[in-house]
Formats: sequence, C-alpha cells, structure tokens
Amino acid sequence: MATVTAFIRVSTKKTNEVNIRFRLRDGRTLQLFHKSEIPVKPSDWDSTTQAIKAKVIYDNQKRADFNKSVNNRKALIIDIYNAQSIKDNLTSDWLEDAIDRKINPSKYKLEEPEKEELLKVIQFIDNFVSTAHLRKDKQTGRYLSPNTKKQYVTTANHLKRFAKLTKKEDFKFSDINQKFYSNFVEYLQKEIQKVDDNGIPLFNEDKTPKLLKKSFTQNSVGKYIRALKVMLNEATRVGVNSGIAYNEFHVFNEDVDNIYLDENELTILKDADLKNIPYLDRARDWFLLLAWTGCRFSDLEKIARTDIKDGFITFRQQKTNTKVTIPLHPVVLEVLEKYNYSMPNSITNQKFNDYIKEVAKAAEIDSPEVITKTIGGVLKSTTFPKYKLITSHTGRRSFCTNMYKRGLPTLMIMSISGHKTEKSFLKYIKVRQEEHAAMMAAKWKEIYK
Repeated sequence: MATVTAFIRVSTKKTNEVNIRFRLRDGRTLQLFHKSEIPVKPSDWDSTTQAIKAKVIYDNQKRADFNKSVNNRKALIIDIYNAQSIKDNLTSDWLEDAIDRKINPSKYKLEEPEKEELLKVIQFIDNFVSTAHLRKDKQTGRYLSPNTKKQYVTTANHLKRFAKLTKKEDFKFSDINQKFYSNFVEYLQKEIQKVDDNGIPLFNEDKTPKLLKKSFTQNSVGKYIRALKVMLNEATRVGVNSGIAYNEFHVFNEDVDNIYLDENELTILKDADLKNIPYLDRARDWFLLLAWTGCRFSDLEKIARTDIKDGFITFRQQKTNTKVTIPLHPVVLEVLEKYNYSMPNSITNQKFNDYIKEVAKAAEIDSPEVITKTIGGVLKSTTFPKYKLITSHTGRRSFCTNMYKRGLPTLMIMSISGHKTEKSFLKYIKVRQEEHAAMMAAKWKEIYK
C-alpha cells in the first residue's frame, strides 16, 4: 500500500522558510519525491506529526489552513498514483508534472491546431516544442526529461537562426532534402561572428570576435540532427510531411576523450585541507560520494537517510527506473558519518562543476591531458590541466574505471552503476592502452607462475 510522508530539508539559515517536500513509497520497490510550494519555518515544523508544532504560538486559522494544505497534497499524490494502472516506470519528474497539471490546469489546456496551420517546418516545430511537456517517451511511457525538452528548444532556435541566415522566414517540408541537410550541418559546424546593423563584424575588448554561435563538436551536431529527425517523424505521423529524405540524414556520433581520477588521485583529493573553505569542502565530499558509489549526481542528491541501511544504499535511479543496491565503501562511510548519515547540504550541478575544479586545483591534480575531438568539422587536440576537465560525471566514470582496473567482473560493476547494456557501460571505462598492458602483465604473472 502506498504511503506519503511530508518532510523538510533544513537550510543553513534555520530562520528561513523552506518548502515542504513529500515522499511517496510503495513497498520497498518504489520511491517518488515532490517539492511543493507550501512554505514553513523549520523551527515551526514537527517532523513526527508532519504538522505545525503544538507548542508553537500560531494563529489557529493559519495552523488549520497549513495542516489542511499538507494533508490535501498527500491525498492528491495518493489519488494521482492510484489512478495509474501501470506503475513500473513512474519517476519523480512524472509526479511533479502530474501534480502541476492538477493544481494549475490552465497551463495545460492544449488547442490542437489545424493541419493547414502547420504546413511550414518552423511553425510545426514551434507547436511541437510548446507541447513537449505533455509528451512521453515511447519506450518507457514516462514524460520527457528536462534535458530532452531543452534539446528540442535549442534545435528549434538553431533552425530559426539558420533560416534567417539563408533569408527565409520558414521552410516548406519539401525543402527538407539532402541539400538542406548539408547546409544545416555546415551552419552547425562553423563559427558565426556577430555584426552590427551595417554588417561590420564585432569584436570584444581583447580583439577576439564576438560570437553569435560557436563551432559545435561532432556529437553536438549529431544531437541537433537527431532532435530534428524526431520532430520531422512526428510531422510525418500527423500527416503534414510527406517527404522521406530526412530518413537518410546522418546522425554524427564520435567517441570522445574523457578523464577519470584513479584511486591515488581520489586519495589526494580526500586528504586536501579544505577546512577553512566550507563550500569547497562540501563539494569535495559530494565528489567522493560520486566516485565511490558510481551514482549520477541527480540520484545522489535525492538519497534519504532511510535509503541507507545495513551497510548498503538502495534506491531507484531516476533516469532508468533501475533499482540499485550499493555497498558502502569505507570512504563513503567516512563522509556519511561526517554528515550524520545524511547527504551534504544540496548544491546545484552547475555550481558543483565550478567548485570541484577549484578543489582539484587546490589538490594539485593538474597533470596535462590531451583531449581530441572534432570541432567545426576539423579534428582538434587541446591540452588542459586535469582539474579543468573534472565534472560531476567524472565521479561516476572514476568508479566504473577503478572497479574495472581492480578486476571486478563487468556485470558486477554494472549491477551497481545501473547500466543496462555492456556497450553503454564500456563507454565509461577510460583505461589507457599502457594501463591495459600493465593489467595484462599482472594477470600473466598470476597465471604463469
């Protein structure tokens, strides 16, 4: 039977109001979260009764209204959940969307335009983008992720800019042919400089060009072409596009160089003295949790104290709905003990990516790393100090690579990381050729004693 619990996350300034959060559980297999717009002061909140503390001086009507709001939200979550006949692939994003549609129905009134209104490509794509929040993934049945919706918006913006540069207001579906594809790819690959009203190129104070658009990597170009094909497929499905040339548009995909931190570097990071810089100390702890659990950042920040039990962390991954159970590595235990078995105070992914570079720089993780990728249609190699390349995903990549180097079976590591296929998992393994050779030499010593 499903249950809903109300709780709060205490801010660093306890006098500030925070929003009530809700956790829906159904047995041990499903856990969903919702962050409401209902505010409360942490000092007024009773976590046991999930209401305003009885001893707090509070206006009786306001107390009643607040407690009613909390109970009504719990009931709404249960009603929404029970209305779903298939519950295997539900996510917190789905729950947030479903609740928003119930409490803000006017946002979701969709008038289907007539087909004749969508006979132009950009017109159709604008409608597609405006209704993206209502679309579901065909394989999982879940609502599209924010990143997927963002790709559609960005692709639409590039298409509009491309139309403007080619002096078109819009494209006919019959224009979407191989010539269009070649020209659009060329547009995505090249750098475009800003100009003034007279067409004169503009420059920054340091004499570098002011850019309207940078040159995209091969994978970014592929991402936009893939999104365009999805939207054109939808146009074909609803009967406004009869062209088939887009089916032959090639989606670029290039293996890129990514870095990981080996166990020695993780130890250096762990031992770095950051006591006097709290925000970097916290970022370092987040990274250590990522690197010794193999979690995605989006999953790790949602782990609750109740998910940690008997030496393991158990939860469902938000992206894939895969249930994973992760043993607590000694470093993870040390970090959890530091925060009383809760996650460190939350931090945005963007801020984390900035801070962890500062942490790694302070720890002198600065070995030169050569990154080779196709940019603007040209293969380019650039050397960076290692700390500049570290992001939240480096932690997950480090876990997979270090466990692989330790000789753990691939399927065992995949059961922890939640990878569905060996092909997707192996993209995370960043062992250099000389490291592979050393690993084989070590194995030979064991075999041929």
